[in-house]
Amino acid sequence: MLSLPARVLVAFLFFISGFAALVYQVAWQRLLVVFAGGDVTAVTIIVTAFMAGLGCGSFWGGVLADRGTHRSNLLFFAFAELLIAIFGLVSKPLFYDLLYQQLGGIAGSRMLTALVLVLALLPPTLLMGLSMPLLARAMIYRLPDAAVRTGQLYGMNTLGAAVGALVTTWALLPLHGIEGAIHDAALLNGICACGILPLLMSKVGHPAEENGLSSCETAGWGLRTCLLVYALSGFIALALEMVWFRLLGVMLKSTAFTFGTLLAIYLAGVGAGSLAGTLLVPRIRKPGSWFLALQCGVGICAGFITAAVLVGLNEWQSLAWLRSYLDSYEPVDANTAVLLLQQWWKGTHSPDTGPAWLFPVLHFGLPVLMIGPPTFLMGMSYPMLQRVAQNDLAFAGRRVGWIQATNIAGSMLGALLVGTCLLPWLGTSMTLRLLVLLSTIFGVMMLVIPGGIKAYGGKWVFIILAVVSMAVIPGNPALWARAHGVAPERIHLAEDGAGVSVLKKPPPDDSAAAIVVFVNGIGQSWIPFGGIHSVLGALPAMMHPKPEDIAIIGLGSGDTLFSAASRIETKSIICVEIIGAELETLRLHAEESGYAGVRALLEDGRIQHVTGDGRRYLMTTGRRFDIIEADALRPTSAHSGNLYSEEYFRLLLSRLKPGGFAVTWAPTDRVSNTFASVFPHVLVLPHILIGSSQPVPWDADTLRLRLGHLEYRHHFAMAGIDLPRLLAPYLDPQTPRIVLGPDFDRASLPAPNTDLFPRDELAIPALWSGEEGSFRAEESLFPEKVPSIHE
Repeated sequence: MLSLPARVLVAFLFFISGFAALVYQVAWQRLLVVFAGGDVTAVTIIVTAFMAGLGCGSFWGGVLADRGTHRSNLLFFAFAELLIAIFGLVSKPLFYDLLYQQLGGIAGSRMLTALVLVLALLPPTLLMGLSMPLLARAMIYRLPDAAVRTGQLYGMNTLGAAVGALVTTWALLPLHGIEGAIHDAALLNGICACGILPLLMSKVGHPAEENGLSSCETAGWGLRTCLLVYALSGFIALALEMVWFRLLGVMLKSTAFTFGTLLAIYLAGVGAGSLAGTLLVPRIRKPGSWFLALQCGVGICAGFITAAVLVGLNEWQSLAWLRSYLDSYEPVDANTAVLLLQQWWKGTHSPDTGPAWLFPVLHFGLPVLMIGPPTFLMGMSYPMLQRVAQNDLAFAGRRVGWIQATNIAGSMLGALLVGTCLLPWLGTSMTLRLLVLLSTIFGVMMLVIPGGIKAYGGKWVFIILAVVSMAVIPGNPALWARAHGVAPERIHLAEDGAGVSVLKKPPPDDSAAAIVVFVNGIGQSWIPFGGIHSVLGALPAMMHPKPEDIAIIGLGSGDTLFSAASRIETKSIICVEIIGAELETLRLHAEESGYAGVRALLEDGRIQHVTGDGRRYLMTTGRRFDIIEADALRPTSAHSGNLYSEEYFRLLLSRLKPGGFAVTWAPTDRVSNTFASVFPHVLVLPHILIGSSQPVPWDADTLRLRLGHLEYRHHFAMAGIDLPRLLAPYLDPQTPRIVLGPDFDRASLPAPNTDLFPRDELAIPALWSGEEGSFRAEESLFPEKVPSIHE
């Protein structure tokens, strides 16, 4: 039997294993999104492929564990960790160099993509799935200890995963990039493998043969019941995770650091709950009833807490600051938050620069409040179910592995149904109510199982609370209006699997103000059209001699798309938008207001709207374009690096016709430098970069002449756009313009944004470089300072 120091070492090693697993999950998902796309279908395929391997590993790991000895199970665990480390070291060449760079075209077939992802992810995830049953079986010597030992291992592994998610997001990726983070994880797996060696060399006692009291018989459950209830638990847990992440992503105004932070909080709640459950499980007589009560409580807590937060936003004056943030246009970026906290710590913070506590309260306090209690209950239920299921020492590994496998199977079904069916069809509010309703199944089971928990008014209290919880959850319009800090009558709302689109109408006392377009909680543009978005669309179209085929990545308000459609020579415009709900909100606005600009882009026969990932579309299409342009995207937005990387710009270059234009907004110096490193010919204008394989023509007189053409005047007049005024600064001879040709020394440019290291997206210079300045990472190649497009 292992000594206490040995058990502590095993728990620590499993903590490290969980840390490494989350590093891989975050890094591999970023690599595979480049290959498969970032739309909801592609992400669902990636997640389910990852979980499928974990489930298979858990299932067969249970069988393997029961056939081995304690020493052999430790050896198998070490061997699995070593193989994971080896795979990690070759994963970048496999997932990126091979799948994306060599086989990227197969991403056009969803079935083939799914098959390739499952096959690619199966080896490492199967090995990860093996680890829990192998290690649990090696730690179980007496049947009464099984629930405690497995709960402790599960809790430590999950806490390690939580720390891994947080450290990967805030340190490993910003410092080392994706490939460097993977190498860090491989090192940790190697440490796990080597750390087992002292245990293999120590003397291990033989397990006690005993026929302890069958908890399963006492609860009236069989193994099949245990598997079914934990499959349902997995479905609810993963579905709630998706609902929480969507709602909190909107409320926090998600950046590249939001997902990892939320995932860390979610996993920390589960891990802490499991460890707490191990303290309670030896002291209770009816673990089955406790499991059902805890699982029913998950849905009840989720419903009540969500309702309380959203209702409190309107009712509590003390939350006026939060309503103001939800109603605001811009997110608080991580680097600004770090600067404010540093100033507060040094005593130099000025209230005029904004509250230093805003970011930590929003990104840590609010998620802990909403996610923490339900996930804690999820974790507590795990050792309860293990005590119910563990009734034979000879099958202890199978009980651990098979229960985990069915939980993962339920999670896979949750990922598939919630993203592709429930959220698009029912919306977030009804999906949350459905999940609370499903949690009442556990309450109903408590009614039909003899005995159990009778405190707090008996078992019926759980069902009553669940019904009340469903009733108090706001309807979808009210839910999303409150999440945006306004009243329901002020929004047009549409929701699909990829996200939430809201058009926010001006307040009644300011009816002349613009309608603001919000996507996933962040302001993107405005209606009526006019401003930099109009320039981004109109100027390249005017400059091109004959722009017959145009591709626009991103819809927003439709301003860029409308302005790009201004030439009568244009025959076809493809607009690719990853969040299809944006088009629906524009339709709702057009029906209500009749605004000609929006109606035109909805009715123009030349425009084809495509819902999906823009980069994936370009990678898989055989078409070539005269102009390809991505609508403006903040460089700190999640996955924005995929549209500002060197590899993306090379993809644009390969999809242009001879003399075609690639156009991008220039939000940072590094984006400008990266763009210039790819295109042989570059025209640099304020806010805008235009690249081509041939010289980019600039003739201000010709542009002024075209502004006077009847079709231009008519096209922009119907949307109320004063294009001559907007273009005047660009046509001014005093405006700086830079022309770069093939003879420009691109070797002197600083490190660019790449797919493997999207530096702008992940940069926190105030935290890791000691810079107490702006977002910029290096001096600009160009003398013209580029202001924010949203100023």
